[in-house]
Amino acid sequence: MIQNFDFNVGGKIEQFCASLAEDGTRRVLISFADTAKTLVILDASGLIGALKAEFEEPGELIAHAIRKAQDEGLIERAVTTGAIQETTL
Repeated sequence: MIQNFDFNVGGKIEQFCASLAEDGTRRVLISFADTAKTLVILDASGLIGALKAEFEEPGELIAHAIRKAQDEGLIERAVTTGAIQETTL
């Protein structure tokens, strides 16, 4: 499942997408919508993250990951520094 969204980075609206990792891990990956370059990795590790990944619908899990990445400034930091940002869900 992939969810596209817009986000303001440095005064410019950019298009991004978030998806569940296809390797079976409990991770949500955020990238630019037009490239495969990963910007943010949100890992549902630990007890709370594992429970969220197990019981939330995929769309809800992705929406939660997008909100967390936006609220914590991870997307903007990844774009401005060029470094992949990682955190837990």
